[in-house]
Amino acid sequence: MIPATAATGSPGERFAASSPSLTSSSSVDEGRFLPGVVVAGRYRIAGLLGRGGMGEVYRATDLTLGQAVALKFLPEAASRDDRALARFYNEVRMARQVTHPNVCRVYDIGEIEGLHYISMEFVDGEDLACLLRRIGRLPSDKAIEMARKICAGLGAAHEKGVLHRDLKPANVMIDGRGNPVLMDFGLAGLTAQLQGDVRSGTPAYMSPEQLAGTEVTLKSDIYSLGLVLYELLTGKRAFEAASLMELMQMQERAEPTSISSVVRDLDPGIERIIMRCLDHTPSQRPASALAVAAGLGGDALAAALAAGETPSPELVAAAGESEALKPSIAIAWLAAALAAIAIAGFLQANWSLPTKLPLDVSPEALSRDSRNLLKSFGYTAKPVDTAHGLSYADGYLAYLHTHPAAARARWQNPSAGLPPLLYFWYRESPNYLVPQRSFATADSEDNPPQEISGMVWMRTDLDGKLLLLEVVPPQQEPPTQNAPHFNWASLFAAAGLDLTRFDNAPATWTPLANWDERAAWTGKDATTGVPVRIEAAAWRGRPVGFRIIGPWTTPERMEARSSQQVLVIFTIYVLLAAAIIISWRNFGSGHGDRRGAKKLFAIYFFCMLAARLIIAHHAPVFDETDLIWKAISISALNAAALWVFYIALEPWVRRRWPETIISWSRFTTKGIRDPRVGRDILYGAAMGGIFAILKLVQIHLHGVAAPPSMPDLTGLGGLRPLISTALQDIDSAMFDPMITLFLLFLMRVLLRKQWIAAFAAVAILTAMGSASLAFPAIDIPASFILQALEVLILLRFGVPAVITAGVVAGYLLDIPITTDFSSWYAAIGLFPIAVSMLIAFYGFRIALAGKPLWREDLA
Repeated sequence: MIPATAATGSPGERFAASSPSLTSSSSVDEGRFLPGVVVAGRYRIAGLLGRGGMGEVYRATDLTLGQAVALKFLPEAASRDDRALARFYNEVRMARQVTHPNVCRVYDIGEIEGLHYISMEFVDGEDLACLLRRIGRLPSDKAIEMARKICAGLGAAHEKGVLHRDLKPANVMIDGRGNPVLMDFGLAGLTAQLQGDVRSGTPAYMSPEQLAGTEVTLKSDIYSLGLVLYELLTGKRAFEAASLMELMQMQERAEPTSISSVVRDLDPGIERIIMRCLDHTPSQRPASALAVAAGLGGDALAAALAAGETPSPELVAAAGESEALKPSIAIAWLAAALAAIAIAGFLQANWSLPTKLPLDVSPEALSRDSRNLLKSFGYTAKPVDTAHGLSYADGYLAYLHTHPAAARARWQNPSAGLPPLLYFWYRESPNYLVPQRSFATADSEDNPPQEISGMVWMRTDLDGKLLLLEVVPPQQEPPTQNAPHFNWASLFAAAGLDLTRFDNAPATWTPLANWDERAAWTGKDATTGVPVRIEAAAWRGRPVGFRIIGPWTTPERMEARSSQQVLVIFTIYVLLAAAIIISWRNFGSGHGDRRGAKKLFAIYFFCMLAARLIIAHHAPVFDETDLIWKAISISALNAAALWVFYIALEPWVRRRWPETIISWSRFTTKGIRDPRVGRDILYGAAMGGIFAILKLVQIHLHGVAAPPSMPDLTGLGGLRPLISTALQDIDSAMFDPMITLFLLFLMRVLLRKQWIAAFAAVAILTAMGSASLAFPAIDIPASFILQALEVLILLRFGVPAVITAGVVAGYLLDIPITTDFSSWYAAIGLFPIAVSMLIAFYGFRIALAGKPLWREDLA
């Protein structure tokens, strides 16, 4: 049954006159169209349902579709009124944007002999006003169930930016199954378009600001919603006034009669949320209709899923527990987080490679030693720019991976013999060392390229002994008849080698730089007995090349690129293209959570941009502009890719696994201080510590004949590299959930069953990381457990929890930690532990939401 829209006229006139009640009962007045008449060649009139200021409503049969509909005709006079006609078209335009089981569906619009009409869903029942007049009030449980559905329908309209502006019991139909259906959006309008006509509606159900003619906002509908819910529970209006002026005074000064005085067994929380809706100040009212639904109790999210709907981001944000954690539970999780972080830090400090090596000299001291060594070789000119860092011997590590016997011998004594597992590199140049290749902003051993005359590239071990030297000689210099001979013994002394233990050999390794002397020697490493080869070159009495070559050394300039890269790149671009297509459709249809995507983009972009600019090698040259634009562009591209994956996946996740993004939706709508967000940060910190422990245990189970944990060495470069590493861990932790969710999405589409899809996704993630494992019997089960833990955290606790877990685990695994507090990097090692614990404490504090920590009922 379709009720008439609000009557026209002044607010005072409309207040005095009751709106006509339109029910399915027959009327003596059969209206303009008699039963049986076919209009528009499609609709057979069944009878007049009702008449109001905005027109006549008929029940009809759609002969094309064979279903009952309601036809709403604009009065003949109103059809000539541009304002009324505009309102009529606005009703259609607004109502068609809202699709929800608790909102009347609008089908079409047309015109017959100058009369405009719309066809809409026919609801066979009676309006709420009639029902309340007939029975007084509903039982509290039935009333609350109906109230939640009214909130859901209004929330769906608000999600589209549509305000009802005339919400009242007469505009809520109750269908044959007892479900409420919101009707008559004829006075509704988009928030941004409501510049005038503020006081249109029914005064008895208007908000104070609407009656005053000041504004109409979402909070005005919330006030009207509160009036409807009050009447639904009590059977009485909240304010009974004889005139418009009296009503305005009562709204401003009087409090409605307590609901609990009428409904004795009502939950106090329900009364509080309804009375908040009736607050005279809009800012004090609930933020949304879905927040009201959440305050009414029950699981609105589960109800939406059971109805086959895709819950809105606002409904997801309103779902779940909103109360703070109990202090006893919060303390238990905090204790677990602190213990896991401390244990992981201790294990990393004892089981990682840097702690097994003589890392006694800081990079700054090694840099000074390298400069002094170059001076001893005759390179006395002060460089314009320098760069340095610590690196693992990746080529040697790859060699050990394929040579088990050599690996067993080396890992039993990691600090013995050549080459060192960890080395120091140093570069200097007569020009500024601004990175040139790819999108890098920090210097590395090969970026910028070694191509400017006077550039120097050195490698030394952790004690400053020379491992490699390359110098670019002048491109042009005067001819020399008698070039001085260079004493090769000085290179051997710098490398800590005894020249007398090596035999002369023909040179076979060609340096990039020009030379006028070249020599080579063969011998054995004094510690391990492994055969090594020394190649050196000099130009005009100064060394331009030196390299220690062993069985592990490969000619890197002659290596062919792996063809597997093509397959990987192709797969990445196919997945990205698919995500772009899906996200384009979701974005165009309005299904994607744009606010959440925008926040995700912003957080990732600014973290990545800050990480790159902080670690960047800045210089007062024009190349600095290129460096900044490279940092901006690569950060924006990666953030855009994350945005695409989020828009592509989020509507599906919201439909299938909404619990996964409840706390993320809370974060995007309410901020990081929401108790649910704090709770998941606390959970994530604990899980991150556990994840780090499991990963370290997995590596340790490989035994003494296998490589230990190898944290990223970038953070050892100082404060700037340390902060940059921390920010990059945040970025990595944000991408992981998107990859996992994408796999879950694919598996759920293919396999249907949720648990099978989750198992398959874990198996795929395990396989992706198990391509070249040296200990498959340990690593495959361990990797499966770790991936399953990540999926469990994601599905059970949500996105913020898994991001926090990734950040904490990244800090504990990526930044070197030491228990030797006299070491030069002891403060750096405290950083990951301290920050991880601070994250846990922050989550703990927010999760409590101000609850007192120590109480008698703590247990």
